[in-house]
Amino acid sequence: MSSETKVYAVGSSEPDDIIIPDINAEPKLHTKYEEYSFHRYGDVTFQKSTSKNMDKLWAHFYKHENYPEYYLGIAKRVAICKCPTSGKEELFNGNRCLSIENPKIYSAVTVTVKIKTRVYTRDFIFLGWAKTPFHEWIMRKGTNLMIEQKFIDGLLPEDKRYLKMNC
Repeated sequence: MSSETKVYAVGSSEPDDIIIPDINAEPKLHTKYEEYSFHRYGDVTFQKSTSKNMDKLWAHFYKHENYPEYYLGIAKRVAICKCPTSGKEELFNGNRCLSIENPKIYSAVTVTVKIKTRVYTRDFIFLGWAKTPFHEWIMRKGTNLMIEQKFIDGLLPEDKRYLKMNC
């Protein structure tokens, strides 16, 4: 709880605009950053959501310090590939990234990804095509973000607007 002392000019009964806090009062606790209703990241502004899916996205964006810059739309063909060294599965836009148009399952494919001005090439094992649609964004750091349609269906219209989706 905070108390304030109003300051009056000499000979005046009206308070001035200056308010001096009472030094004996309890210190005012600051609102945590996560509790603000608006979040700003450069020229991108997001509003706190009631959607659990948007909260998960916020946690991902904040953890990686990477925010959506441009919405590319729905990827027509999403390839599921596995890294031969780490065993981690990754998703890639098949029309833009794969070296061959129709790879066979468990065949080696070369994936080419452009991040900002640099082009990276890496070999993966092709596992198949995703059966559900995926939405794709270019992030601030130049990487791509792909999110499944059923995850997007859990977002509110305001959340979609903040993700730069014209829905």
